[in-house]
Amino acid sequence: MIELRHSSSIGPRATSSPMKRDGDSSPLIPENYPDDDEDRDRHSSKDRDRPFSSYSFHSWCPFFGDDSRVSPYNSRISLCLLVVLVLAGLISAFSIVNHWNAPYLCKKDGIVLHCPLVKEGPSLWENPYSTTTSWKPCAERRDGGISDLPTENKTNGYIFIHAEGGLNQQRIAICNAVAVAKIMNATLILPVLKQDQIWKDQTKFEDIFDVDHFIDYLKHDVRIVRDIPDWFTDKSELFTSIRRTVKNIPKYAPAQFYIDNVLPRIKEKKIMALKPFVDRLGYDNVPQEINRLRCRVNYHALKFLPEIEQMADSLASRMRNRTGSSNPYMALHLRFEKGMVGLSFCDFVGTREEKAKMAEYRKKEWPRRYKNGSHLWQLALQKRKEGRCPLEPAEVAVLLRAMGYPKETQIYVASGQVYGGHNRMAPLRNMFPNLVTKEELATKEELAGFRKHVTSLAALDFLVCLKSDVFVMTHGGNFAKLIIGARRYMGHSQKSIKPDKGLMSKSFGDPYMGWANFVEDVVVTHQTRTGLPEETFPNYDLWENPLTPCMYNPKQLVNSALELSCIFPPYSSSPDCAGPSFTKSNVFRNKDLNLRGGLTGDYLLVIVVLRFLYKFTFVVNSCSFIGEYGIEGRSAEPYIVECACTGVSFFRVSSKNLDDVVPDQASSPPRGWNSYDSFSWTISEVEFLQNAQNISESLLSSGYEYVVVDFLWYRRKVEGANPDSLGFDVIDEWGRMVPDPDRWPSSRGGKGFTEVAKKVHDMGLKFGIHIMRGISTQAVNANTPILDITTGQAYEESGRKWSAQDIGIKERTCSWMQHGFMSVNTTLGAGKAFLKSLHTQYAEWGVDLVKHDCVFGGVDLDMNEISVVSDVLKQHPIVYSLSPGTGATPGMAKDVSGLANMYRITGDDWDSWGDVASHFDVSRDFAAANLIGANGLNGKSWPDLDMLPIGWLTDPASNEGPHRYTNLNPEELRTQVTLWSMAKSPLMYGGDARKLDVQTYHLLTNPTILEINSFSSNNMEACFPYITPANSGTRSWIATGRNGEVYLALFNLSPDDTFITAKIPDIARALPGKNLEGASCNCTEVWSNSFVGITNVSVSAPLVSHNCVLLVMNCTV
Repeated sequence: MIELRHSSSIGPRATSSPMKRDGDSSPLIPENYPDDDEDRDRHSSKDRDRPFSSYSFHSWCPFFGDDSRVSPYNSRISLCLLVVLVLAGLISAFSIVNHWNAPYLCKKDGIVLHCPLVKEGPSLWENPYSTTTSWKPCAERRDGGISDLPTENKTNGYIFIHAEGGLNQQRIAICNAVAVAKIMNATLILPVLKQDQIWKDQTKFEDIFDVDHFIDYLKHDVRIVRDIPDWFTDKSELFTSIRRTVKNIPKYAPAQFYIDNVLPRIKEKKIMALKPFVDRLGYDNVPQEINRLRCRVNYHALKFLPEIEQMADSLASRMRNRTGSSNPYMALHLRFEKGMVGLSFCDFVGTREEKAKMAEYRKKEWPRRYKNGSHLWQLALQKRKEGRCPLEPAEVAVLLRAMGYPKETQIYVASGQVYGGHNRMAPLRNMFPNLVTKEELATKEELAGFRKHVTSLAALDFLVCLKSDVFVMTHGGNFAKLIIGARRYMGHSQKSIKPDKGLMSKSFGDPYMGWANFVEDVVVTHQTRTGLPEETFPNYDLWENPLTPCMYNPKQLVNSALELSCIFPPYSSSPDCAGPSFTKSNVFRNKDLNLRGGLTGDYLLVIVVLRFLYKFTFVVNSCSFIGEYGIEGRSAEPYIVECACTGVSFFRVSSKNLDDVVPDQASSPPRGWNSYDSFSWTISEVEFLQNAQNISESLLSSGYEYVVVDFLWYRRKVEGANPDSLGFDVIDEWGRMVPDPDRWPSSRGGKGFTEVAKKVHDMGLKFGIHIMRGISTQAVNANTPILDITTGQAYEESGRKWSAQDIGIKERTCSWMQHGFMSVNTTLGAGKAFLKSLHTQYAEWGVDLVKHDCVFGGVDLDMNEISVVSDVLKQHPIVYSLSPGTGATPGMAKDVSGLANMYRITGDDWDSWGDVASHFDVSRDFAAANLIGANGLNGKSWPDLDMLPIGWLTDPASNEGPHRYTNLNPEELRTQVTLWSMAKSPLMYGGDARKLDVQTYHLLTNPTILEINSFSSNNMEACFPYITPANSGTRSWIATGRNGEVYLALFNLSPDDTFITAKIPDIARALPGKNLEGASCNCTEVWSNSFVGITNVSVSAPLVSHNCVLLVMNCTV
């Protein structure tokens, strides 16, 4: 048995040369054995059991031995020395006894480590301090904002780069290439991935990344083309000629270097290659907006191919279900490959033969650093003390055990071939046997397609680590930096542990360090090394810590006088003024913030980060002109906002307008995803969170912020269960529905949807659930008591306790689920108490949207229950949605619109043309009744045309998940999305988001469609006469935009092709207050993204069956 110690601090070395070190010199083995192999073997078993203090005892006190060679003179000296030692021992006896009795850190038996157990801490699987920070990401694309991208013919030229190295080094190079193109106003040719001598892999950009998404997402920032322009005929010159290459770019060059030295050559030659291009752009010597653009590329534009994303999702799901139920998992990035060990020039555990081979390897690969090897031991000592050596697997095992992670921890290992193989990994695997790699999680067949490109396999590791509950790095490198940076940017709620290797070296090298002290040091030190955002410093690493300018903290913006460019990206040349960006709105009172810059008076600081909510008019004083925006709110008057140029940009409005500035609930039609069309009622927690993650990554930036679990999340998925079965639901003691624990394992222990909601919120999304009317038949049959939330006890009134059978109205069951639910008698206090306990619980779970079914439309209308639930939800920021809407009329809607935020006005909409066509008459009637955007619960309300059955779907009333593609053809899909947008219906995507294809993505994220859906007004079906071969089957909708543009949608519902012509005067008469007499209109068709032309007479369009055109008309008189 021996101690786990680092040789850097225990005892002397036999030699300073790494070529001549003892074969057993090791951080795991004491170094007091003699050099002679035979002698060492003869005494090894004896020495292993000797305490550290006894190794040189006879050399200190020879007269206690029987050696006849000891002289009296030497004995007297020894006696004196002994007296001195005894006196010193008496003085510090207590300390010595404590030191001698200090327990070993971990004991080693062969290749097996034995460390004491540590009590599992309460926050092993979450970042306990994440809730104390308020940092938010702000590098996403600003849809609807100002684009300063010049026209194509004004580009300064083209730049071409090789992204060299491994996958993560290439990723950084691509981000830098976009930034450099922006700095020089140049067009970027899609980078070529060029592997170095280690990454020998012929991979193209399109083999790893989604090129279409990359180009489209950055279209307002930088112009990117797929290939070298056709007019440049000698392409080989670009790869070989020095005349076409800029080679003198220094590392971490400032932006000004590119403007002064590179841009002139690009303007002269039109196309230039930049090489080498590794780390050729600095961080604190470039504008903050450029750094933010690099984050935009890294976190939003660079997406792996769908097949890579899907495989990674599958691997992560398998990691979370290895125990048979939902379990968290750790991802360990183990950097102990031969190349890393060699390059580090650190000492490591190994045999004499291993050390000799490593010395030869280093001498061959890095001869200048190696020289004759005589200086390397001191270098290794220094690097070890400074914490610059990669952690060995055994050290990782001890660290994780000290942190409290149990033996059962599921660990995904992302690593190359570990140097030393099985023996090196044995201590880690013994202490944590559940070590898994992608090769063990997936079959050879599943990975076969990814083995074509090494970078594809690296991408899988990257994504599985990114999705882990805890990520642990063991050494530096781009992989770990990018993972930690991304997890910080995404909300830093997941732990990203960056070990303090200096502490590890000090602790392992301290012979008196006991296990209890070691554990305390490790836990305390690593409380703040869990991936929280950190303040930046000069020449900080943007990839590991994207804090500024890619994130912002509203609580610190003013008091710390941080640069506000993250909130107000500069559009003027003035460094002190900034323009608005649109994401969400935060309002602070001057008296609460102690504003700097000498601002006085009763003002509000309005941090304008809006997403599809409001539009502001900025009147800029004492600053360069920025731009103007109109405003819509509760008041028709514009708000005057001033930019105070005082070193920090402020925007001010009078406090009397506070109510007008705070946004309404559902101020525009809600957007999101609903599970029903793809999973019916069968969705599980894993499937739901996978979809939520995809929505967050793909559609959140376009305003799709709600993810909704549709019906029967409480029904057990067992034989005999179906949508109208009875007796399969999970209810609590108060008769309330709770999630099926088999499908939703995080709900166990009475947690409900709390954990799911938290994970959804951590993704930047909002969480919604579907509920049925009243109370379940199962609760009534069980006659469960009713909870009084004011007392926490059973509800009592009139001297008795009330139960489910007292409030259930058996004669009023749901018409389409008669065995499942019935109405509640809301005239009774007990009935109201039940509904209050129900929806208060949802609020406690963290629910942001409630879809209340079987209460609105036709025979199921229940105004009493709607009113009671609305009163409860009024106290919470929860969007209230009503369903199913079958047989709904405008008259019904006028009664409920003020009580809800969205309400269905049709039955279920599925992927058939008949369903799509049936919505035209209904949406026309509700628009004519002025119900679009009417007053609603704590805000506005919207007629709901049902979710969009597009993408990967299931079947109506199915007991299975998604298994087919939508039946609607491309023309019918465009028609549906256009009508939903023009009618300002909520947009709820129904397909399986894990299989979001390019066509569906473009349908859902078309910027004009979203602009119309959020901000247009005067939306209606137009009744002006059009000229067509046959009027039957043709429809048109019209609306006005916030900048005065006219939106005109023409639909052909008939089975035959047709040709539609509409005259400009007729269009003008359909719009109230719109005078187009003698106007000339520029017309652009949205779906083809083509400029149609200029007209002052009419617009015409040929339309195939079931197709539409959507025109944007900018008219001037």
